[in-house]
Amino acid sequence: METRFCKVEIDGHVMTVTIDRPEMRNALHGEANFELGEVFDHFEADPQLWVAILTGAGDKAFSAGADLRTPSDKDDPRAYKGMPVPETGFAGLVWRFNRRKPVIAAVNGFALGGGFEAALACDVIVAAESASFGLTEPKVGLAALGGGIQRIVQELGPKRAHAMLLTARKVPAAQAQEWGMVAEVVPDAELMACARRWADEIAACSPASIIATKAVMQSYYDLGMEASNREMFALPEVCAMFTGPDAREGGKALFEKRAPVWSNPQ
Repeated sequence: METRFCKVEIDGHVMTVTIDRPEMRNALHGEANFELGEVFDHFEADPQLWVAILTGAGDKAFSAGADLRTPSDKDDPRAYKGMPVPETGFAGLVWRFNRRKPVIAAVNGFALGGGFEAALACDVIVAAESASFGLTEPKVGLAALGGGIQRIVQELGPKRAHAMLLTARKVPAAQAQEWGMVAEVVPDAELMACARRWADEIAACSPASIIATKAVMQSYYDLGMEASNREMFALPEVCAMFTGPDAREGGKALFEKRAPVWSNPQ
């Protein structure tokens, strides 16, 4: 893909997306948001891509959030409700609620405002030791309306969420891991190797199984415990898992004592 505000690299079944505005601390303006929306549209549509990694260029910031300096065109037909984002939201991710494939956030430096919201919208967060996280919008007269409020309550529970949201304070990587938001913290130089290790672990699993698992998780969020358990077998993703080739390949590979050869998801 031709891109201006991010770099896209594909290696096997893994797509790495690097926000490439280091001079702006990887803050996103309208054009960058629309571009990232197209990048993640492509990721979802390409059956050969199974896992994505999102990170930021340089060592200062994953993303400082919204670029408040660059004017946006509120009449842009791509804008969602007059905001400089696609329908899928900031970074093309925060409102992509129907996303089937896993995304890993590799957070280098600070993830603030929309940058933290983009990380929260990912499935797994790994962080450099220098990383920090904060929903700092109230410090500039705004609020975390890119899913940050809802997700931080879901992640941390109300009291810890209030402690972050009502103070707009930043949390270092070690504390974010202690609170359960971050899966792993590593020295800065090891961040991308760590993210790739997580991506490879996910890619070693059947992509159909991963897609079905994410669909069941979403049904739990949408429906609650009992309804999700009772209705999950009717989910298209679960039906596709049972009827697809990977369900047969997994058992066959186990019996033959070899690594399974998974199929691309449909």
